[in-house]
Amino acid sequence: MILAASTQQTVGMVLAVIVMVGFVVYLLFSFRIGKREIGSEIDLPANRRTHADDDELETRLLDRSLGWSLVTLTAISLILPMYWLMEPARQENAAIDWVDRFETKGGRAFEEACSGCHGPGGVGGVAAFTIVDPDGQFVAQVEWKAPALTTVLSRFTEEEVHHILDYGRPGTPMPAWGLPGGGPLTTQQVEQLVVFLRSIQLDQAATTAQIDSGLRAGTRRIVTSADPSLAGTDAVDDAVDAWLAQASDPASSDYPAYGELLFTNPAAQGANSCARCHTPGFSYGATDVASTAELLATWPRLAESGILTGWLPGTGHVGPDLSGVDGHFATSRRQAEFVTTGSELGVGFGNARSGSGGMPGFGGRVDDLDVVGVVERSRILTPEQIDAIVAYERSL
Repeated sequence: MILAASTQQTVGMVLAVIVMVGFVVYLLFSFRIGKREIGSEIDLPANRRTHADDDELETRLLDRSLGWSLVTLTAISLILPMYWLMEPARQENAAIDWVDRFETKGGRAFEEACSGCHGPGGVGGVAAFTIVDPDGQFVAQVEWKAPALTTVLSRFTEEEVHHILDYGRPGTPMPAWGLPGGGPLTTQQVEQLVVFLRSIQLDQAATTAQIDSGLRAGTRRIVTSADPSLAGTDAVDDAVDAWLAQASDPASSDYPAYGELLFTNPAAQGANSCARCHTPGFSYGATDVASTAELLATWPRLAESGILTGWLPGTGHVGPDLSGVDGHFATSRRQAEFVTTGSELGVGFGNARSGSGGMPGFGGRVDDLDVVGVVERSRILTPEQIDAIVAYERSL
């Protein structure tokens, strides 16, 4: 397509040069003919000068005019089919060029506005965040885990990402960046950010590896806690593989623990986990019993204000409390479908609740596949992993 576009551009340039040369030649001949006239226009008007007789007009001059007409008709006959053949390539390359320009501008905007929290290239980072109580009194100064954005378009539609960029995330360090939410960026600049985000999305292999890294890290703690002699040895990887193989079986007694590991997966700053939104304090360091106790010792006002009173997985944070979720979703299957697709703004789910679009879908989005520069979204979690998470959540 690029070669076709280059050929078309070359042909266009040649034709433009021919037209310009012809125009210059015409002007030169016109000036030269004009200089042949003798006297002023009053004495010899241009339309009174001697011209060719009928015999010359109907032979030499007529043949010359017809010849040039044939040349022009031949050129048009060749150019129009070439244009018709090359137009699809021109349009496609124009669209690609548009995407490239938006991607470049979006990348610059990301480095200026977003990388300070989300890390270079959107790999995840931290953001300083001040927690206050309902009365506006200072409670704690924490480091909020800004999630990696390298799978964000697998979890949200582009419209949902636009909405988040426009209006921010209430209760988090994520501010409103778009003009509709009072931010500094125009609609086009927000679109440029979204186009840039397309370029940093992980493929399926990298996404799976990211999930597995967090899952194996949690499993390693389990197996080394059960057998400390495995720590630091090559045998620990075999033990991790063996534990995961049996724990992922729904009939296993370790199945709830396997679901919990997926629920609290810390990889990519918790971007692909559930605890990030549904467990108090998880986003700013309360990721298990020990870390929660350490955070409370550093900032006792967290407990005094009731914002964080201990390690309480799934009891609600930015997202709702999951205790009694089995009453909201009558069956595990309906809940698994919701975790797979996420919520849609204004669309009902579960027990007659209306979606906000804030709940991501962990089964991989499939929207916008006809947009230039958009590839098929990676799947975050497998159906079996989502089933394990649902089983864990329904046990809370």
